[in-house]
Amino acid sequence: MDCFTISIKREINMTYTKNIVKILLLAQCFLLFCTCDKEVITPEQQGLNLVGFVKCPFNEMFDSNTNLENYVLKKFGKPDIDWKERKKLGKDKELSIVVDWIVLVYNNDKYKSKFDITRGINKKLNFFDSILLLDFTDLKYEINNETTIKDIESLFGKSRDVSEIKDVYEISYDYYDDIYLYHLKFVFRKKKLSAIHIRTEF
Repeated sequence: MDCFTISIKREINMTYTKNIVKILLLAQCFLLFCTCDKEVITPEQQGLNLVGFVKCPFNEMFDSNTNLENYVLKKFGKPDIDWKERKKLGKDKELSIVVDWIVLVYNNDKYKSKFDITRGINKKLNFFDSILLLDFTDLKYEINNETTIKDIESLFGKSRDVSEIKDVYEISYDYYDDIYLYHLKFVFRKKKLSAIHIRTEF
């Protein structure tokens, strides 16, 4: 074998080796990119996600000064059913608060939702007693009808309250702050998100 043939073979081997190294480096970079792209949510962040969702499940924020009735009307339009009732909140006469209880129900082709609002006459008390969502428009964390049970557990952590009957699977969460107790429930039918219920106790 002459020197020219040996040199050609060496060059071919070097080119082959370089190409293999390039492929391996590209594969490693791709794996690193995929790993970094998949965000790992800490238990602390899961708790913050839960707080954010139970206080306002939509991609908008409101505070204690927000008129929740106007908020819902602006977002969803005229309800199919609505009524108001003035009542006292609390059993103790001296500590009871006069409130307006407002119910807004949407049951049409566009929206299927129900909102119960408690608003104090002095406007210091202002919260959703209950939000029932049967459609999932503009929700936080991109929750929609394609959201899976694993997606919910990734956002809010493993639930301690789980029930499964036939094709209906429910997971629930509780959250306490200084004033309210929040209950959050997700209902799945045939592994598809079917309903979200948020209930608030004062």
